[in-house]
Amino acid sequence: MRPESEPHLELTAFKVRPYQSGDSEVVSEICRQSPEAAQWPTESYQQAHSAGQIVLIAEIKAQVCGFLVARIAGDEAEILNTATDPAHRRKGIGSALLWAAISAAQAHRAKAIYLEVRESNSAAITFYAKLGFAKTAQRRQYYSCPTEDAVVMKKLTG
Repeated sequence: MRPESEPHLELTAFKVRPYQSGDSEVVSEICRQSPEAAQWPTESYQQAHSAGQIVLIAEIKAQVCGFLVARIAGDEAEILNTATDPAHRRKGIGSALLWAAISAAQAHRAKAIYLEVRESNSAAITFYAKLGFAKTAQRRQYYSCPTEDAVVMKKLTG
């Protein structure tokens, strides 16, 4: 029997799938609810998909609950944008999206995958570090509104 003081974890089944044309609006809404994510115009997701970039969607019971956009450049991959619906955070969705992106990068023969994160976003930095990303550089005044440095992180994919 579980003590009452022990937290109860809700196990919700979700899946990661490729982006589909009708996903743009809900992805944009998740983005608007995630100020830490890059605030892209709605059409940017379809453009990324049309350009052959990696665009992944997480869903629970056919409802979109997260996304990730990455690109391949030579033998490197870069995470461009990602967010999970605030109501579904801390359930493994972000990790699943990231692992799916790493797998896609490996399929494209990328040797490393990179991302940038706001220097003040210690939760994200810790999250990425737990998944094997290491800090490799800092980009001064990379972000605006407010102006802030970016921490560049890298993970070898091979």
